[in-house]
Amino acid sequence: MPSIHPTASSDIVFISPNCKGVTKDWFKPDYWQAQQKLLKTATGRGTVWFVDSTLGPLVLRQYRRGGLVAKVNRFHFMTQPLSATRPYQELELLEFMHAKGLHVPQPVAGMVRRKGLFYQAWLLTKQIPNAEDLFNVLQHTALNAADWQNIGATIKQLHAHNVYHSDLNCHNIMLDDQQKVWLIDFDKCYRDPEQRHWQTHNLERLKRSFDKESSRQSTFHFSEANWQQLLAGYHAD
Repeated sequence: MPSIHPTASSDIVFISPNCKGVTKDWFKPDYWQAQQKLLKTATGRGTVWFVDSTLGPLVLRQYRRGGLVAKVNRFHFMTQPLSATRPYQELELLEFMHAKGLHVPQPVAGMVRRKGLFYQAWLLTKQIPNAEDLFNVLQHTALNAADWQNIGATIKQLHAHNVYHSDLNCHNIMLDDQQKVWLIDFDKCYRDPEQRHWQTHNLERLKRSFDKESSRQSTFHFSEANWQQLLAGYHAD
């Protein structure tokens, strides 16, 4: 469980074990840029900052809202008890998965900034070295059967620990330069030991993301045979 460090009347930082030295400044991109430690910035559904810290390369992201509400309110959430906030829950889940040896980012710290009835939130995790998301990989590389089976087996390990990934898609799966598979982005994910067919729904969601990108990209190395290879890895003993 992350340790809680109130830093001001409105800021609360919570830090994973063995991640000493984190302060609220670590959640400010300008702080890293002033030290020439801001390695790069990536944009997609939100901005992500890659920074060079005393703990090694880290990934910083700010939580943002989705859907139509994001047009008028991108970063503010209704206030909740700390344990119910999005960064606290994601950090706690990452700590559980990391302790179980699952292939997920190592958690570092989170911060909640409260103001009136709302809060903003940030999360720091360790960067996965030499890794690229599967969406980008498949635009320039065709994977072999063993790679697809490994993807399926990695998802199976997640499900075996009763972890429901609320947004399992080809953007949230990564491959490093050793072909090791990683799963990322556990916002709004949780453990659910009840067998309510959510594992099947997770896989169906992933399949839809592959099909969607196949129809949108001029080059995207994915086929029904690849999907069957992934399922073979998932269902292997």
